[in-house]
Amino acid sequence: MTGSAWPVLLDRVRSDIPALLADFLAELAQLDGYAAGLIPADDIERTAVGAFDIFLARLGDADDAERSARFSGELGRKRARQGMRIDQFMEGVRINFRVLWRALHRAADPDLVDELVANGERILGVVERYATEVQAAFLEESQLMAQQRRTARERALARVFASDTDPASLAAAVELLGLRADAVFELVALPGADDPRVAVTTQAWRGALLHIDGDVAVLFREREARPGAEPDGFLAQDGAHVSEVRGVAALARAAALARALLAATGGTAPTSLREGFAPLLRAEAASLVAGFEHELVGGWHAAPAEERERFAETVRAFVRSGSIQATADDLFVHRNTVFKRLRAFTSLTGLDLTVPRDAAIALLVLPLGPSVLGPAGVGPADADPAVSE
Repeated sequence: MTGSAWPVLLDRVRSDIPALLADFLAELAQLDGYAAGLIPADDIERTAVGAFDIFLARLGDADDAERSARFSGELGRKRARQGMRIDQFMEGVRINFRVLWRALHRAADPDLVDELVANGERILGVVERYATEVQAAFLEESQLMAQQRRTARERALARVFASDTDPASLAAAVELLGLRADAVFELVALPGADDPRVAVTTQAWRGALLHIDGDVAVLFREREARPGAEPDGFLAQDGAHVSEVRGVAALARAAALARALLAATGGTAPTSLREGFAPLLRAEAASLVAGFEHELVGGWHAAPAEERERFAETVRAFVRSGSIQATADDLFVHRNTVFKRLRAFTSLTGLDLTVPRDAAIALLVLPLGPSVLGPAGVGPADADPAVSE
């Protein structure tokens, strides 16, 4: 219970509220966020008067606990919805306190200074309680809004990557995500959607969006107009990538393709469609020719494992370049050794790698490894003419 002089001091402050409001508005006008006109002036004045009223009611014995708590909660939630930062909002609350403290000092001078000192702990308690309430409400609303935005974005991303999204829903998703419908995108499918490194990777690339599809993380962004299309590392991540997706409508098919590439190659190295094409089709063809592989590759499966590995190594190197010399250089062997291995391979399988049809069969049926169609050492025009000897 307060002494009889304390209500007198509070009444003096209450009668001084117009001056308190003027002081508060003057200070607040210099504060980033409020100075920019983010909050309407009548809203600021109304809530400032309400806050002073709450302070004085709590400092006295006339506090309506339910009403004051509701005011604090509504103010915190409203400022969060209005787009203020927490630091801006709490600095505004601190200005409220400073103005009130100066008003209490003015009201106490000269005859009620002892009363003010005696109620110092009470004042501190009211200030801390109010600050805690408005801050908690602000943060709770901010988290709710962030969750709602995340949910809305996740739903929009799900529509973008669904195969049966109608044009109107796709257009709405594109608008919400801030995408350009006709832009060209680059896309990477990363293994391990629950790996914390996926979130770090997403943050590392400006403008990248993340869509989780089961155990696969699909990361995509609009392609930048880099001079000479120089890579910046986005497509050099371990996973399956599609470097040119033309338009938002093609993202779903690109993601399905990248996911299939990931499954076929394991995602342990950066893999483009060209690099993963053979293992991708090999996985599809395996079930079709199961039990009849000998019709395509002759005695391959009957050969010793060491011999098959030596042939596979040679075939991998040769199909990347089409050049005997490049293959020899790649394997650190003499070109005659390459000739002999290729001829032995033909004797074993019946496949002549200089014949495009046979080379295709070798690529699609034999387990040659995911890098079989990696960057070529030389182009087709540079292929060694002596390969047919």
